[in-house]
Amino acid sequence: MSLLKSSFLSSSQLSNSEVEELFDRAQLFKNEFEKKGTLSHLVKTTEAVVALVFAEPSTRTRLSFQMAAYRLGLRTVTLDNPSVASLSKGETLSDTIRNVAAMKPDVIVTRFNDDPEAEETLKSVGCPAISGGIGAQEHPTQALSDAFTILQNRGQVKGEKVLIVGDVLHSRVANSNLLLLQKMGAEIAYCAPDEFVPQQEQWKGVKSFSSLEDGVKWATVIMGLRVQRERHSSRGLGLSIAEYRERYRVGGDQLEVFAKDGILLHPGPVIRGVEFSDYVMSEPRCKVLDQVTSGVFVRAALLSFVLGLEVQSA
Repeated sequence: MSLLKSSFLSSSQLSNSEVEELFDRAQLFKNEFEKKGTLSHLVKTTEAVVALVFAEPSTRTRLSFQMAAYRLGLRTVTLDNPSVASLSKGETLSDTIRNVAAMKPDVIVTRFNDDPEAEETLKSVGCPAISGGIGAQEHPTQALSDAFTILQNRGQVKGEKVLIVGDVLHSRVANSNLLLLQKMGAEIAYCAPDEFVPQQEQWKGVKSFSSLEDGVKWATVIMGLRVQRERHSSRGLGLSIAEYRERYRVGGDQLEVFAKDGILLHPGPVIRGVEFSDYVMSEPRCKVLDQVTSGVFVRAALLSFVLGLEVQSA
């Protein structure tokens, strides 16, 4: 596994065989935890420390990394409130990362908005760094969690038809999923307002639908996205929330024409009534909470490979 003592910043880093190896370990962790409520019998005790440096809000990613670390017997230290850190005094994020690295954690997990200097710093920080989501560029561990959830619920990733709906232009989750799921053999399409159509090179030639209903009929997996207002320019959306909801919200009408064995995903947070209706959130095909569970075990597997932990077979 190429991840040993290495940073993980992009979905493009892993080969299909490495993804399979990582998923096998995530499955082992999940199975054993469900049976015994612990992973202590699988992982040799270590004093490794995970430093979580989050300069943007996070619920699922930060807590699932922290939960994954605890399940592996690791220790965590957390900086997740810039208002009480030296960032509020004018320190650059790059210098914050350098100072955290100087405390000699075994790995840094970080999230921040677009900051080219900080991205460069991560490449030479002196310890492995894992992206917890950087700007609008990538969120590779979320893509791994999504792919694992698809595999768990659909039995395969290859051949799946994944429709990504919403603010694709500003979504780091969409970018990472495009890289990973295409590599694994899935077909990707998107449905988005003109204002949110992706412009990046990797999206050229990707199938798109102007009609949500047509896209839903085509798909076996629907992935909703949050409208990322914090990444929009002052020009605004170009359409009202009511107009967006009318054209791009997935609700009961869409589920009527969706595959009976299809699944619905969303990286969260879900803005109910805008991206998914309440009805969709309670529908058996909605696997949003499965994604959250997957995230813990996938991130535990990732940490175990990066740190070179000794893991026993069941």
